[in-house]
Amino acid sequence: MGHIPSAIPDLRVLRQFLAVSECGSLRKAAEALRMSQPPLSVAMRQLEQAVGTSLFVRSAVGVQLTAAGVVLKGEAEKLIAHGVRAFDMARAVGRGELGEVRVGFITSAMVDLLPAVLARFSSSHPAVRLRLVEGVSIEIASMVDEGKIDLGVLTPPVPYPAGSLHFPVSRDRLVALLPRGHPFASRKAIRLAELSDERFVSFSASRVPAFHQRISAACLEAGFQPQIVQEAAHIHTIIALVAGKLGVALVPSTAARSARKDVVAVALRDPSKLLDTSLEVVYLEDTLTVASRAFLAHLKGYASDPPPGL
Repeated sequence: MGHIPSAIPDLRVLRQFLAVSECGSLRKAAEALRMSQPPLSVAMRQLEQAVGTSLFVRSAVGVQLTAAGVVLKGEAEKLIAHGVRAFDMARAVGRGELGEVRVGFITSAMVDLLPAVLARFSSSHPAVRLRLVEGVSIEIASMVDEGKIDLGVLTPPVPYPAGSLHFPVSRDRLVALLPRGHPFASRKAIRLAELSDERFVSFSASRVPAFHQRISAACLEAGFQPQIVQEAAHIHTIIALVAGKLGVALVPSTAARSARKDVVAVALRDPSKLLDTSLEVVYLEDTLTVASRAFLAHLKGYASDPPPGL
């Protein structure tokens, strides 16, 4: 913190100085300030001593500002205006009407969920700045843990931060993503085992390990080991690789809805729970600002199993 010289007067004294300069009289200023004249006179003398020069020309009919007094008056008005603004802004932040909400998200959260939440929140909190950070689930969980974001929207399972809270905000299911023209592209649904001879494009084993393992486990449950030929961390890259006919993929149905025209999403008939997925919100309760709590309240409206009392 920068050093504040002890000789700098407080805002109360500057308000008194402005009252004297506007009234042109210590007596009238004292009346306007609802104080007696002697302490006001003492305060103005002390102010002049702090500045190191005369601020007033005193006469029998009142006071006039010196050149130094004119300069101080202009700067004091700015300082008080800034002080008032600082207090107003602090109060607004305390009410959640001002500030910043930092939201981490995975790509699929931007298909349906977040655009609707962002629109409603921006409408009700127009002065709150939204800072959006895209990443993969494991990165988003880490950013919450490190305090880099206020909350994250991700796909479990991930190692959640110690002491964090989380709840599902939407539920989804994996579908088969195929290049247009694939023999199964015209079908409404298939069994996962029908893809046993296909090459697969999968989520990165290093950056999205839980999802990579889930897809491999679902294939094993269906009776085959997937032949993974390409990996990617982000859904848009996976979609592009499928469009390029490098393989097929298993992706959340919401993400598939945002896919290109040269790929097709086909439902999977398998009852396996390994094909079930969800979006979850994760946050640290103790670090939430009023504004971020307001954003969470908007997310709660979309939650499939919201936490009590949020």
